[in-house]
Amino acid sequence: MIRILQLAGDPLFLQAMNEYCSRLQDIHYQGVSDEADLFQLMGAPPPDVVLLDADLQPQNGLEVLEKIRARFSSEEVKIILLASKDASEWKLSHTASLGADYFVQRPIDLIVLEKRIRQLVESPVRAVPQGLSRRQVQENCTAFFEQMGIPPHYKGYRYLMEGIWLVSVHPSWLNSVTQNLYPAIGQRFDVSGSQVERSMRYALDVTWEKGNLEQLYSFFPYVRENKGKPTNSAFIAKMVDLIIMEAGERG
Repeated sequence: MIRILQLAGDPLFLQAMNEYCSRLQDIHYQGVSDEADLFQLMGAPPPDVVLLDADLQPQNGLEVLEKIRARFSSEEVKIILLASKDASEWKLSHTASLGADYFVQRPIDLIVLEKRIRQLVESPVRAVPQGLSRRQVQENCTAFFEQMGIPPHYKGYRYLMEGIWLVSVHPSWLNSVTQNLYPAIGQRFDVSGSQVERSMRYALDVTWEKGNLEQLYSFFPYVRENKGKPTNSAFIAKMVDLIIMEAGERG
C-alpha cells in the first residue's frame, strides 16, 4: 500500500486527486489544505509520498518543504513538488537543493503523476554505502573516466562527476534528471540545466568517438549490440553501480 498525503490550496484539485486515487486499490490518499493538518497526519508510520504545492497561499510551499525534510529524510518520505507552468529554472534547482525528489509542472496529468509516484516508491535504485565521501566517489570516478578515455578538460567531465555524486546521495534523482539532477548540478556551476545536459552529452559523444572502445564496451555491453551510446542517466546509473561494487570489494 502506497500512502500519499497532499497539501494544496485548490479544493477542486484535491477532490480530483481523491476521486482518482479512490479507484486504485494499492494507494491510500489524504488531501488537506492546511499545513497543521498535514503535519498532524504525518505520524507513525510516515507517508510514502507527500505532494506539495510549491505556490501555497498564504503558506509558503518551500518553508513546508524544509520543515518536512527537517523531520524525514528522502529515504523515509518522497516529496513531489507541484510547480506552476512558468516556474523558473532557479526555483526548481533551489527546491531540489532543499530536498524535493521530483517536480511536476502544471497542467498535471493524473495518470502521469501516478506513474511518477510509483517510480519513486518502487524503483530499486541503490545508494553508495554510508561513509563513502565525496572525495572517494570522485577518486573512483577519475579512475574509471581515465580508463574510458573521457576528456578531462571538457565541462561535461565535471558535470558527470558531480551528477554521480548527487545520485549516490539522492538515488531517486535518477528518475528525475531533468527536474532535479540537471538543475542541481547547474546551480553548483552557475549554468542552466539544459547546458548541463548538453555538456554531458557532448563529453560522452566524444568519448565514444575517440575513447577506449574496448573498455567502454566492457562497461556497456548492450551499447555494442545497439551500436549507440548510453544516455546521460544510463551512464550515471552504471557509474554508481561500479562505485558500489568497488566499495564492496574494498570492504
